[in-house]
Amino acid sequence: MRRGNVELIPGKNLGRYPYCNSVFIHEKPGIVIDAGSDEEKLLALKQDPGIGIIINTHYHEDHFLYNYLFPEAEFWVPEQDAPAFESLDTVMDFCGIIGLPDEKNWISYYLDQFNYRVRKAERKLKDGDQLQFGKTRVEVIHAPGHTPGHSGFWFPEEKVLFVADYDLTAFGPWYGDRVSSLEDTIASVEKLRKIPAEVYWVSHGEEIPREQAEGRFAEYLKVITVREEKLLAFLKTPHTLDEIVDQWIIYRKEREPVYFFRFAEQAMVKKHLENLRKRGLIKKEAVIGLHKEFFVRS
Repeated sequence: MRRGNVELIPGKNLGRYPYCNSVFIHEKPGIVIDAGSDEEKLLALKQDPGIGIIINTHYHEDHFLYNYLFPEAEFWVPEQDAPAFESLDTVMDFCGIIGLPDEKNWISYYLDQFNYRVRKAERKLKDGDQLQFGKTRVEVIHAPGHTPGHSGFWFPEEKVLFVADYDLTAFGPWYGDRVSSLEDTIASVEKLRKIPAEVYWVSHGEEIPREQAEGRFAEYLKVITVREEKLLAFLKTPHTLDEIVDQWIIYRKEREPVYFFRFAEQAMVKKHLENLRKRGLIKKEAVIGLHKEFFVRS
């Protein structure tokens, strides 16, 4: 999938986690956005035309999976996410993993399965930055929520928008890190929705033409509403956080490894609970003697 000098490099297994799609800008040397797609394809591009710059849209593991293969390339990342590339402790902090019983499993997960390497950015990207690579112009679109620095990339001449992890899948948005934001996610999706692209490239899945995009954006945001409705229905009677997590409102069923998916389920449910409390739709109650907190509709 190529338009002009810009090409979408499909990740293995259709770019499903633990892989992602990459964007390659055909210059000499070339530029890769999110080196998490396909090791063989990326190494072939390293040979010809060469890879001079690696850009990450954000700090998640499936997006930096093959960064380590290109130590000689310049490294560019969004400003807000740069600290996570400079320290594994910061990644653990951003994700909300520090102090968990499974913290050692998470550290091994990042180091052994995803090749995490400490790396300082030569350039920290900001919203609206205009990048010029030969004849190819790119605008950085800061789209936080998924992570604080998560960014899309707009190619105005090619009319291509790389929306990265706002991937318009049926699963819906993901906002499971400690530093993720449900509210910012909604605002960022609406921001990206307004950009007049002819084709949308996503981190996971196939490209989306303009005529399908409006419906996909609407359905993607609707998932958040459906999650909220299910949560409110369950909270007609009081329930603890653990009881809510047991409903698997986000992931729909228990998945393996349980420690990984239960962590994400709880983190995202807590974002919804916080949002609903701010809006006065639920309240939190403590039961004396049980040392437990319950959530219930107001």
